[in-house]
Amino acid sequence: VSRQDDISDEGASCIAECLKGQCQLSELRLHDNKIGDAGAAALASSLQSNARISVLVLGHNQIKELGGASLGLMLRFNSSITDLDVSANDLGDHGVKLLAECLPSNKALRNLHLARNRVGAAGVTGLCEALERGCGLQRINLGSNPLGASGAQVLAAALENEKVQLTHLHLGATNLGDAGAESLAKSICQNRWLTALYLQNNGISDAGAQQMAKALDSNDSLGELHMDGNTLTAVGVSALAAAAAIKPRVTRALAPPLVLAMFMSQHSRLGAASSIRELTPKTLRNIIELCSTTANRKLRVSAAVPN
Repeated sequence: VSRQDDISDEGASCIAECLKGQCQLSELRLHDNKIGDAGAAALASSLQSNARISVLVLGHNQIKELGGASLGLMLRFNSSITDLDVSANDLGDHGVKLLAECLPSNKALRNLHLARNRVGAAGVTGLCEALERGCGLQRINLGSNPLGASGAQVLAAALENEKVQLTHLHLGATNLGDAGAESLAKSICQNRWLTALYLQNNGISDAGAQQMAKALDSNDSLGELHMDGNTLTAVGVSALAAAAAIKPRVTRALAPPLVLAMFMSQHSRLGAASSIRELTPKTLRNIIELCSTTANRKLRVSAAVPN
């Protein structure tokens, strides 16, 4: 179904019925189709047992908190969807909380797009609670939501939790300001999983940029930092550039599932047939470290244009 077909809830319900049969689709893209909670619920119900579709795009529709709850319930049972896009809907804080509650039960979802959903600090709190309980999410887009400095503080605390293994975090145009940038900078000093952080158009000044520069000095994994569209002068830009120059390359750790598989191979029963059992834990950790890759650090930043 192409965008702007305006299939609405009725059309979504018809598609949901088709999904119950021998569906061969691997991607379902229904963005910009005036689908509301009823349509989202019908689709979610059918997708609970669908094992083929990996990408579900429902952005730019009219889905609210009840639809968010339906999608959350779907994630509790679905094991094939790796990419869920509900950007530009109207989930609000409560809808995101309801969706997030089921994330710890789902180990397949890797990418979650929640931009432009009126999500504030309360919604982010619910999302972070789910992340801290453990799930497979690697990329989250929260751009163009009113998170503010308080929302950034909640995210920052979650990023310091070892169970939270996000690699990409999009926070463009979320009204973070210098206070939000400072909170995130402190967490980056501790975090070793995040490889890309997007902070465009957040009203961050030189003070916030300098905090981020200090964080880059002590971080070995953040490979991309996007800070264009903020209110920086040459002072802030220079601080970031200098920090990036000191550590031009970063380390990308071996993917968590591979690390787990290697350690499980040493288990007395699960790894009975594996030669890895003969290695000591210290040797195995050294191998995992050697298998990690390095990449060039990328910095995207712009200075404010003088009047």
